[in-house]
Amino acid sequence: RRGPLSNADPVNDLDMLGVERVGTALPVEKLWGNVKTPYPTHEFYENIILGDGTKPENVITVLPYIVSVQDNMVSAIEPFVTASESQVQQIFDEVMGMVSLSGKGMGFQRVVRSDKLSVTVGWVQSPTSVMQTTLVQGDPFISMQYFSAQPQIVSPQLLNHFEVDGKKVKLPCKAGTTFQASKMKFGFIQHDALWHGYAFPPLELECGGSGPLTLTASEGGYTGVIRLALANNCTHGTGMHCPGKKGIDAPEGYEELLEQHSNILITGGSVGHEVQPKGDTTNIILQYHTMDLNEQFMAFDEEDKEEKGEEEEKRADREEKEEKLKDRTHQRHHRLSKVSDRFMNLMSDSPHDQPARKKNAKLKAEASEPERSESGEALLLILPHHRSALVNPPPPAYAELCVEKVMLGCMTPYSTETMVLNLELPDFLWDPPVPVPLKYEDAIRAAIKEDSEKFKMPVNYQTGAGDPYNAGKLLSRLARLVLIADQMGMDDNRNMALGQLANYTSLWLAGKTQNPLVYDKNWGGMVSCGCVYDDCGGKCKPHCDNGGPPVCPSLAEGSFAAGMDFGNGYYNDHHFHYGYILYAAAVVARYLPEWGKEYYDFILLLVRDVANPSHDDEFFPQYRHMDFYAGHSWAGGIFQPFLNGRNQESVSEATNCWYSIAVLGDALGDERIKDIGLSLFAMESHAAHEYWQLHRQNSPTLPNAFTKNGVSGILWSNLIQYQTWFGGTTWELNGIQMLPFTPASEFLLPQKWVDQQIGDFQASCTGQCVTDGWISLVCMAQAIVDQEGAWRCAQKLDDSVYSPYTAEGNGNSKTNLLHWIATRPIPDDDDEDDVLV
Repeated sequence: RRGPLSNADPVNDLDMLGVERVGTALPVEKLWGNVKTPYPTHEFYENIILGDGTKPENVITVLPYIVSVQDNMVSAIEPFVTASESQVQQIFDEVMGMVSLSGKGMGFQRVVRSDKLSVTVGWVQSPTSVMQTTLVQGDPFISMQYFSAQPQIVSPQLLNHFEVDGKKVKLPCKAGTTFQASKMKFGFIQHDALWHGYAFPPLELECGGSGPLTLTASEGGYTGVIRLALANNCTHGTGMHCPGKKGIDAPEGYEELLEQHSNILITGGSVGHEVQPKGDTTNIILQYHTMDLNEQFMAFDEEDKEEKGEEEEKRADREEKEEKLKDRTHQRHHRLSKVSDRFMNLMSDSPHDQPARKKNAKLKAEASEPERSESGEALLLILPHHRSALVNPPPPAYAELCVEKVMLGCMTPYSTETMVLNLELPDFLWDPPVPVPLKYEDAIRAAIKEDSEKFKMPVNYQTGAGDPYNAGKLLSRLARLVLIADQMGMDDNRNMALGQLANYTSLWLAGKTQNPLVYDKNWGGMVSCGCVYDDCGGKCKPHCDNGGPPVCPSLAEGSFAAGMDFGNGYYNDHHFHYGYILYAAAVVARYLPEWGKEYYDFILLLVRDVANPSHDDEFFPQYRHMDFYAGHSWAGGIFQPFLNGRNQESVSEATNCWYSIAVLGDALGDERIKDIGLSLFAMESHAAHEYWQLHRQNSPTLPNAFTKNGVSGILWSNLIQYQTWFGGTTWELNGIQMLPFTPASEFLLPQKWVDQQIGDFQASCTGQCVTDGWISLVCMAQAIVDQEGAWRCAQKLDDSVYSPYTAEGNGNSKTNLLHWIATRPIPDDDDEDDVLV
């Protein structure tokens, strides 16, 4: 089954309330161009469409570069990494590292189209003169497609080396000097870098003078593609980022690789996934759509090669050669009319307007056998999490070729049309694989009885006046109680908890809470309306002073609105919030199948919001949070662009969402939903093991100066911090990357990593860590490496740590704590060499 999970209109079909935003909370249509609702909210390129699109913080991370999209140009900046105990950062300087592709007279930028692997941005000078760039993570080339335009290659840096078609150009290049160029090399003084340039077809360029680099096409009317790629970032040792202040050669063979693949332009991409027949792994598929520039410009290219051959043979006069090439330049419109038409079509269409191209070019969602490109293999630079999971790994020489050292580790070359990652899945789903030992049964039964009889939902959450995040944690807590009571054969207690769970979960799903989930008509998504809570100091019934929709304070303008409900109205953390609610829905549907049928479409609204697999869904963006190249989700939403880009804090809560979708699919008997959940769960867990759960020494990914902490706090596009959004203590850092504890935690939390972290976690958990209920997580983490010690830890806890009114205790229960400890497998006794240090 392909296409959308559902075609149900949230407002017209399901009677959910639809709301509209105002002012700065609206999408900026000028920046989005032809793209219409539903808008992506968490893509790697999101910064370019936030705010007014003109500020320094509108840069985006398109590894291996930082990219700035501005009026009439796209600029690539090479970052370099700095590290300390508190953070790892990719530093960049817009003067020292920038090189740009531009077009004279072009107007303001706009998004032309996007997919899960790329974004295409375009500029228009006139209806017949346009340019566009497609930005792809991992693409070593920055490219610009021109139609009837006047290209420019510019940089604020000075040149110390300049080659055109293998011949050095004397520096400084005098203003007005012209030359025909197909291949170029630029050596820059300030950044000490060597860049390669390619033009398809060649064009005549004119030097702008002896200052910073300015090369301008001698005439307008150029139709073709210009590409730039960084070949060496430390040619002489003068750059502040150079190790030992010595020049080094470009990575061996890399310049040749750039040359070999310079003609393969990536024009977009598609993603998919498929759980394998045995159910123990899933394949994550990244397919790249490409254009062979040699084929597109074959007539010119062949003539150029023929003329060069004749020159070598006859040693013709150089001036005669240039005249012939100039003459050929004037014939481009006639020769390249088909290519011109293609570029103009790309500029005028959005993905929703291109059914024919969709049919031929895109990978059908979740397909295991994507269509193959006819244009050849593109060159990509890949990260550690790619290399450790590739189905078809590169030759050893490629795998060891560290082309660029970025925040997450070495980027190495990989040529492909379709990258397939094979990731492990857990061999259990609802319940842990180890049953409860007899010696623990009485204590767990007593906890179940107490929790099911005494738990009472806080007053503001009984009517849904609270926020969806804490509501979800409370619902998930009840869901765990239901499952454990069932496993222990305590049907009466199970049903008691199940009744509460079904009642409260129904309110949230159907939009019947005082702080309802509503459909955002402008961006396209389910968001919380927001509640200005008031109980008159305990003297009146709790209520929302705003009265509910259409007055939705969480969708208003400004920072107060953007922070309400943890930013849910601005799309912050939806997968955290809705993951908990979906887990609750899965448990109710498992035991009350008729309830599952009644609320099926409402449940799917939340699944579609966070994990819609199809870009044909008219109401929700595709895979809102998941970045298939980065291999993990982004949590930060749309309030404003940040200089450090996208961010995510709690990778464990992200995996909880995907796990919840997997068990939901199982409860509903829907294999497609189950496979979506399992595949996203595998991706997020794999990234967690690479970039959040760190080797303290000799890290294969992040710098050792930072990895001594053993854990990442907030991971941004350009920054990794040892802190959380709510504090920087050791217990906060470790706790936020472990909660919530469910059967999925057994897969997410490796014993070796927990063994490395548990001492610091325990020692730091005092004061607020205890009173807010985080101490229960310490006992649960300890159980992974020391079951008996963890059981003793749990027996010492006061019941107040499970209070539904505490920051973390609200999401856990004594039942869940004891059951987790009791069902731990026997720890492995591995050799010392295998232990994280």
